[in-house]
Amino acid sequence: MKNNPIDKIRDLLAEPAARRKAVICAGVVAVLAIGGAGIAIASNRPEPIDSSPSAVEKTETDGDKASGAESVAPADIAKICPTLTLDGQDVGAPADELTVTTGQGRVLVTQRAGDDAAATVDSTARRSAALARSLDGCETGGKTVEAVTWAAIDEGGNVEVAVTNFPSTAPSGGTTADVVNGSGGHVISDDVWNSDGVHDSGYEQNAGTVTDSAGGKIEAGSKTEADEGDKKDPGKTDEAKADDSGGKADSKKNDSKGGAASQTSGGTSGSSASGSSPAQPQKKWVPEQGHWETDYGQVWVPNVVYVRHERYWVVTPNGNVGPFDSKSAANTWVYNDMVSGGKGGSLLDDSYTTSEDQGHYEQQATGKHWVVDVAGHWE
Repeated sequence: MKNNPIDKIRDLLAEPAARRKAVICAGVVAVLAIGGAGIAIASNRPEPIDSSPSAVEKTETDGDKASGAESVAPADIAKICPTLTLDGQDVGAPADELTVTTGQGRVLVTQRAGDDAAATVDSTARRSAALARSLDGCETGGKTVEAVTWAAIDEGGNVEVAVTNFPSTAPSGGTTADVVNGSGGHVISDDVWNSDGVHDSGYEQNAGTVTDSAGGKIEAGSKTEADEGDKKDPGKTDEAKADDSGGKADSKKNDSKGGAASQTSGGTSGSSASGSSPAQPQKKWVPEQGHWETDYGQVWVPNVVYVRHERYWVVTPNGNVGPFDSKSAANTWVYNDMVSGGKGGSLLDDSYTTSEDQGHYEQQATGKHWVVDVAGHWE
């Protein structure tokens, strides 16, 4: 047997082409095996980001993710909730009262319901619409945001009012009925529905479909997906609960997703390590900017003119004589009657007054409307 490396190379070159190719391939396999052993030895290093064909294929074929769309996490959404406006009116909610859960293109915000049933319906509908409009064009969970639900819950986590809106069709304002009826769906519990100012306000108790962040249907009186964490689909929903600062929130993900991604490929190392990702740039929500403009219209300006109409009678033993259009005319008749041998008479003032509106139309301010200069956006 030849142990000299030079002799082995010479013998290899002397082999027929087919055998030489097979031997070379075997050598490459041996080198890869040695390299693989080296990787196993160095298994204490952080594992690289998963680049398996299945992961790459999923990224390349995910057509639901908007190109260049702003990606928002639950913590980002929680930060903008206090700044929400609709039709120029502040409809924001304190961040420390909210729980935000996101799925693939879906957002669910839950908040404790207030004591005023009518106000709860109004605020829930307006906040759902305002948040949906704010998230138009953003993406979460790898998909463009397609549905936003705001739910008001009781102490036990049961839904009292929930409203779902779609970013592209969410109402921009109006009455409570306008905003509720313009939504993608709403549900109202029996207790709220039977309260004053709710059941007779121009909208139905339930209409359309209300969904949670996993796409499940929400029913009035049931618990939301955010309150049933053990039923979540692992790896598909994120959740954030704002802290007492009112502006910060931490997101938490199901550990099974990260653990699966960090397993060593091929099982050669027998250990795993969490991959580290580069820090994401901090995003800041810039609220909607605008101004009020005055509305003008034709307004009637009254100008009431009062006209006195004089009317007098002369009361005689034979009856009233007249009427006379002035006091002097009546006195003249009395004088002439007495000169002629008559007895004259006494004067009766029967004058009256009429009014006439001689006003005109003027162009005056009739109200104000909100004009958006710069829509709310992420920076």
